[in-house]
Amino acid sequence: MPNTQNPTPMPEVNMPYAPNPQQQPEEEKKKKKRGAGFYIGIIIAIIAIVAAIVIGIFMFMDSTQYRGGSLGQLDGKTQEEIQAELDRVVQEGMMSISISSVVEFENGTSEGEWKIENSPANHYLMQVEVSITDTGEVIYTSEVLEPNYHIQYAALDVDLPAGSYPCTATFFALDPETEQLVGQTAARVTVVVDN
Repeated sequence: MPNTQNPTPMPEVNMPYAPNPQQQPEEEKKKKKRGAGFYIGIIIAIIAIVAAIVIGIFMFMDSTQYRGGSLGQLDGKTQEEIQAELDRVVQEGMMSISISSVVEFENGTSEGEWKIENSPANHYLMQVEVSITDTGEVIYTSEVLEPNYHIQYAALDVDLPAGSYPCTATFFALDPETEQLVGQTAARVTVVVDN
């Protein structure tokens, strides 16, 4: 006969509830996806801002960083020659010019010794354009030179055949801040191409 009197109570077991991951509501899954997308969006926005800043810097860079020539006086000048050059420039508005009277090239593509110099006493930037006197054809244009910079050797901008060419070297004085033309002067130069 079954015992109907006090049955033995079953012990209580507290088990933590763990929902089945496959049964998570759709909203929670969407939140997790939005969270990752949100961070990816922020990273892309930061990259775009940095790229815009870098492009802006390059677009508005000071063009003076692209000037050429070598610092200092022409090679082989004595201290007396340098001082004589400084003494010749007595007014701020004057510009001292220096270039070889004859520039010789082995062939139309080789370098010749121009000896172009923007004296340290000059107050302007300088650029030199050399053209054949008879035709006006420009055969060489220098980089912009700051005072106390020079160009010792450079090749022509065009491949000239052998011959002797009477030329005009035009020196342009440029404002050091704006690089606008302030004035110009010229000198006669003979360009000789041997072969």
